[in-house]
Amino acid sequence: NSCSNDSTPPLDFIEVDYSKDIVGTWTYIAENGQAEAMVIKEDGSFTTTGIMKGGSLYEEKGTIKVVNNKVSLVFEGDSEVSKGRLELVAGKSMSIVLNEENDIRLTYDYCKEDLSDEVIGMWVCTYVPWMDADMAINVYQADGKAFFTGFVGDADFDYASNVETTYKVIGDLMFQSNPMSYEGAPKYLAFRMNYSPNGSEYGDVLTNTNIMAFGDETIETTASMIRIRQSLDLTGKVYDYKSAYVTNAKGKDEDFSIMGNIFNIANINAGDFDIILGSTLFCVELNANSIKHKYILNGQDKVFDAPITVDGNKVTLDMSAVNPALRKVEMYMYQDADDSQLHMYMHTDAFINYFANLEVVTLIAEGKINQTDEAAIAKVFADMESRIESINVSLVYKARK
Repeated sequence: NSCSNDSTPPLDFIEVDYSKDIVGTWTYIAENGQAEAMVIKEDGSFTTTGIMKGGSLYEEKGTIKVVNNKVSLVFEGDSEVSKGRLELVAGKSMSIVLNEENDIRLTYDYCKEDLSDEVIGMWVCTYVPWMDADMAINVYQADGKAFFTGFVGDADFDYASNVETTYKVIGDLMFQSNPMSYEGAPKYLAFRMNYSPNGSEYGDVLTNTNIMAFGDETIETTASMIRIRQSLDLTGKVYDYKSAYVTNAKGKDEDFSIMGNIFNIANINAGDFDIILGSTLFCVELNANSIKHKYILNGQDKVFDAPITVDGNKVTLDMSAVNPALRKVEMYMYQDADDSQLHMYMHTDAFINYFANLEVVTLIAEGKINQTDEAAIAKVFADMESRIESINVSLVYKARK
């Protein structure tokens, strides 16, 4: 007599124990705007957090079991077992194939780092390439609240100041409620983050990649942000003009003058500000209650010293306190984490008042208008307002060593 051996494993059997390899955080962000983070614990329990098509946020819990290359998932509150095949590259990628015939699968990347602590703070993005948008400020608090300041989009979207949103970070994914409200806007956005401590000469860099679906189209965007101070430290600081960012410039196609330099709002660009500020503005000297502009006008060194009021990052420059013919300017200022840069951010109203003030000062100095001629001064401001539909300008200054 002999015993038969019927224990030969099937052809699709893989004798590997994946139960430990799947433990950790796995994330994906898809072309249709969907995104998900899956956190698997050692006991087989898991939590998934994600954004479904249309921008709604969801969270589900369940258990996962792996035997060789077979995987079973049971979601909390659901007795049905979802079965599939596991494809795993340990520490790199994981796919759960739920339907072999139609190749329906969930594919994730392994996430080594949890960036929930690293994102806390204030970040400045001076350029968002896909929307022709200028400086945007994001503040992420430890309590899950976030605040957005800036202008994003075209002229149909207004300037936003400290718009409150909520966010959650799981691994390298951030889920954030959308600060913009327009027809068809998704309620939540997902960003895959890449964090580089001291990633630039100015400090930490956070790069966000987002995929948004617009009908049948998808747009992938990447924007890099630099960590900046959450409170201004202006006392004793001296900054030299470095560069400018100009976006959303719309208005009349006509030439006009600022400090003797010709501009046209229809084709204005950052280089125009390099000409006027790079060549004529020595620097700005700051204190907690004042700002000095040191510049050259008609070959002569000039100093304009005006009081300021600081409320968080909002700075009101009271040029009218020096000359009643001028107007107050409400702008926003931000400093890099190590004070190496100062950003002055002006939206439309701030730009009009600031640069019309400069033109008034120039015309008075040249004797072309009288300081007491209210009608002539009012015309300078009215002309500036009439030619500018919208504009957003970020002036960047570098700390003097």
